[in-house]
Amino acid sequence: MKTKISLMLLAMGLASASAYAGTVETVPMPVSSDIDVTAPDQSGMWSFGVTALLMQPIGGTFDYADSLSSNASITNPTTVGSIDANTVDQNYNWWFGADVTYAFPGHGRDVTLAYEGMHSSNTNSTDSAVGRTNVFGDTFAGSLASPFDYTANSPAGSYSANGGTFTEASGKVETNYDAGDLLFGQKLDVGSRVRLHPFAGVRYAYINQKNTGDYAGTFTTLVGSASIPVTANIAEEAQLNSTFNGIGPRFGSDAQVNLGQGFSVRGRLGLSALIGTRKADNSFVDSYYTTAGTLIGTDAQSADTDSQTRVVPEIDGRLGLNYTYDFANNMALGIEAGWQAENYFNSTIDVNGNSADFALQGPYARLQFDVA
Repeated sequence: MKTKISLMLLAMGLASASAYAGTVETVPMPVSSDIDVTAPDQSGMWSFGVTALLMQPIGGTFDYADSLSSNASITNPTTVGSIDANTVDQNYNWWFGADVTYAFPGHGRDVTLAYEGMHSSNTNSTDSAVGRTNVFGDTFAGSLASPFDYTANSPAGSYSANGGTFTEASGKVETNYDAGDLLFGQKLDVGSRVRLHPFAGVRYAYINQKNTGDYAGTFTTLVGSASIPVTANIAEEAQLNSTFNGIGPRFGSDAQVNLGQGFSVRGRLGLSALIGTRKADNSFVDSYYTTAGTLIGTDAQSADTDSQTRVVPEIDGRLGLNYTYDFANNMALGIEAGWQAENYFNSTIDVNGNSADFALQGPYARLQFDVA
């Protein structure tokens, strides 16, 4: 009924304005007052929050090795046998956040200092009857020389790698993520049930992903002046370490819809633009052994990319159900649970040397204690 009345008043206003067109007198347009937007009057208050998140890094799957079927041909795998990729899939991992907010006395202004961080490790391994020669050197090390190129002098003569096969492989992905916010906000009540909380400030983020592959196999050497073929063992560790550090402006808004009896639906949408440096280092170390376990020698190579200054856009959001109990002595305790996701665009470098996103998603649970 209110909507119909407002529309009728608006039509009458337009008609009146048309009737008085060309005269000195003007008629003001009617304004609907159905929904009021106000800044709440508040006393000074501290809020302390802790958040537990069960988050999964998504994207950036690490293919650490290829396995060939027993009848596969390394040189022609598409027509004979098949190749299966062995990957390290990142699982859900616990991580934590904490924040403290001070609400200034007056009209809904506040300041928040917040932190969130995750440190996780995931592994996988495989044993293959038939390994793939140089699989890691070709696909992961990129511009690095392939394995099996070691040459060294020893009392037994010259050991020259003459090709070989990895038969065991394992992969490991380590993720380290830390982010901190300093935000200034303003509460706005829209009607009697909706509260908005736009904020602006600054975010710092550190993102590090380390992919490590360990390999074991055999290769054939030619020993001495007679070039006698001898089978020897090889162990290789190869690694890609990608890091981003950045800081930049952040803005967004919280939203709260009160359902009554202390329950509310709460959400957040945040955006950041982080200016920082991105760098990747990759390397491998080959260790060569006789069948008796004696170390023949090692071959270590590395390649570091130059630090790149870049702007990384970030977007994050959460949606949850909250219950808050107000105590009689100016204190309140809130419990909230929901889903959260965030994405840093082109912030890391994958094993193929390409730009990749760093993204997280998963459920969260939060406790907040307010005291005046």
